[in-house]
Amino acid sequence: MKGLATILVLAMYSSLVLADLPHYTTYKSFQTAFYECAEYYRVPNCTVRRYIEQSYPPEDEVKKLIRCTLIDLGSWDDASGVREYVLRNYFVPSPDDTCYERRTRECLANLDYYCDLSRAYESFKCFYRYYGELVTDDKFVPNEQLELQQLALTSLTIANLPYEVLVQYCKGDIEGEQHFPELLFLILVRGGYYSTQNGWNLANWYTQLGDDSLLDPYTQQCIDDVAKEKCNADEVEKLFTTWQRCLSQYTLISQYIQQAAKTLVGDPDGCICTNALYNGN
Repeated sequence: MKGLATILVLAMYSSLVLADLPHYTTYKSFQTAFYECAEYYRVPNCTVRRYIEQSYPPEDEVKKLIRCTLIDLGSWDDASGVREYVLRNYFVPSPDDTCYERRTRECLANLDYYCDLSRAYESFKCFYRYYGELVTDDKFVPNEQLELQQLALTSLTIANLPYEVLVQYCKGDIEGEQHFPELLFLILVRGGYYSTQNGWNLANWYTQLGDDSLLDPYTQQCIDDVAKEKCNADEVEKLFTTWQRCLSQYTLISQYIQQAAKTLVGDPDGCICTNALYNGN
């Protein structure tokens, strides 16, 4: 009996290790975000259910909740408006509808005169009316700028690199440094853009950046070619080779690493050896 229990424990542990872990990622459904915003504004659940059943009627409170929901999902900014490449994740077009994108964009193009509260609501309604059915699945929520900065800072802290490497990073000399592949691996796994089980998550990359080249078949083909060539390589070598050949144009990561290194070094301007904030080796 004890042996069976041990086997069961090991099996459970094995399944836990092999599963994708949450790390620094957030996956959330539209409805979850809507209820979260209702809690922020102290809207009763019965009222929230009514709003959903009535297909989000054009009431002031609903408009406030919708704007909050879009911000919560990383799909809205008051300055730039709707992030279409994020919001579309929450809708599934009808297979028979070939004009859903055109109708949605025509609708969005006519919203410039609205104030931010109504513009967020009307942007959502454009998708709700024309793009497709609102789904209930959890979707990847992109990191905002401050979250990306924290992702880089925490990853760099976990990596515990030598102080002289941090000085090198904070001066902008990053991608050619020997520790960079391991750090890149750490950041991408922690951020939900790569997993040891499933490899590169281009859907999450696209939701983060909105760059159409990430959906290009050539990008996926490039990644597949490296995977075949490096099938016996370790995970870090495989990831870094793919990064160099297929995705190196996304230099934003290096910018966040540089800023994180400046924070850890303790001298954002000159990167002088004042390592009061750093206890690495």
